[in-house]
Amino acid sequence: MTFELRKFHKNDIKTLFSWFASEREVLQWAGAGISWPLDRREFIKLIRSHRGIESPREIWAVSQRNRMRGHFQLTFNRRLATVGLGKIALDPGARQRGLSGAFMDLILKQSFSRNWVHRVELLVFSHNTPAIRAYTKAGFVLEGTRRESTPIDGETWDTHVMGILRKEFDKRTERE
Repeated sequence: MTFELRKFHKNDIKTLFSWFASEREVLQWAGAGISWPLDRREFIKLIRSHRGIESPREIWAVSQRNRMRGHFQLTFNRRLATVGLGKIALDPGARQRGLSGAFMDLILKQSFSRNWVHRVELLVFSHNTPAIRAYTKAGFVLEGTRRESTPIDGETWDTHVMGILRKEFDKRTERE
């Protein structure tokens, strides 16, 4: 099955929000930038802030058979020739079904679609082993760890920094 990429719109919010049942899940998905409980108005404001030709961010939905199956955000830094990948989510009903490879391929193709992009980077909590496995399989390299970076419920989570360079992406896609 193939995925289709499209801009995320406000009609997708209800579906996206249904994928998260707790503050911990939202924090793992979006970091500290999204409040709990989830607020539709806050997310609509986020979507509106990402409009325009030269927007520093884009929010995307990934569909399969006209059903939203994934979500991600790209943040652009032309000066550093970098795309920050964030708010990555796969529909819980689509997890553990071998879809993460196709999902990550689509994300990386969109990320590197601009000629000026040299690297794509992301942050992932160190305990999120399924995500780390998917990112590693997609070609991301662990570059470091921000120790005890995120407090929640009496715990403090470590955050890994992962990245992939254009030359690594190009080499990987040549084999396909």
